[in-house]
Amino acid sequence: MGANNSTRRVSFESDENDNITVVKGIRLSENVIKRMKDPTEPKQQHHTPSSTSSTAPTPTPPPLLKDVPPPFDLITSLPSPVNPILPSAPSASESGAAPPSQRVAEQPAAEPLSPASVTKPVTAHESGTAAAQAIDEEALKKKITDELHKDFEQQRVKAEQDMQTWFEAEKARLSAKAQVEAQTQFRDEVSKIISAERAAVKENLQQTIIRERIATEDEKLRAQLFAKQLEAKEADLKKQDAFYREQVARLEERSAQFYKVTTENYHKAADQVNAKCR
Repeated sequence: MGANNSTRRVSFESDENDNITVVKGIRLSENVIKRMKDPTEPKQQHHTPSSTSSTAPTPTPPPLLKDVPPPFDLITSLPSPVNPILPSAPSASESGAAPPSQRVAEQPAAEPLSPASVTKPVTAHESGTAAAQAIDEEALKKKITDELHKDFEQQRVKAEQDMQTWFEAEKARLSAKAQVEAQTQFRDEVSKIISAERAAVKENLQQTIIRERIATEDEKLRAQLFAKQLEAKEADLKKQDAFYREQVARLEERSAQFYKVTTENYHKAADQVNAKCR
């Protein structure tokens, strides 16, 4: 594939990131490279030198390369692959300027064209500018590689920034969620503790009230018991007082009787003594 029926192989590679097609193994002409570098430059056409005869123009060979696509952005894309075509013999429409008789007359003078003879000027032109094309191609490849590397670095930095932003947002979201869950759990625990304390206080209060009621009832019973005991004691004391009073009265009565008898006896004895003394 290429000029002079060369057997060079052409390989195409596709970049999945930027949808770029890379063509390897094909040599671009200087005009194509200039068109790629300067989008405003008009397309140039190559013609073989015309013969000295003004009436019989020599047939021009068809271009070796198809028209390339419009200029492109070197940063984001590469040119589509260029498929060179083999030269073919000029058709009748290309040499239709001369009349048929003149063409027949001039046919012995014109040499038959072959693909090899047609491609000789192009091969010479390419060999003449091989060094410049190699330098331009290397510079273009380097420029495209640098642009792609720069674009890749920008995309990588952007991806890292997006990942960092997502990581920070996810971290903040998880932190907020953890805080909310911790607050909710803390509130639940506090509510459980308060409920347990309220239940314990209520139970203790009920037990205290029951104990106070029991103590009050016990005091009442004791007071009633003591009152009964006091009443019994008072009754006993009253009985003892009556008994003692009765005994004292009896003793007083006996003492009075004894005093009376003693007094009578004394008076009798005194009378008897007085009577004897007289």
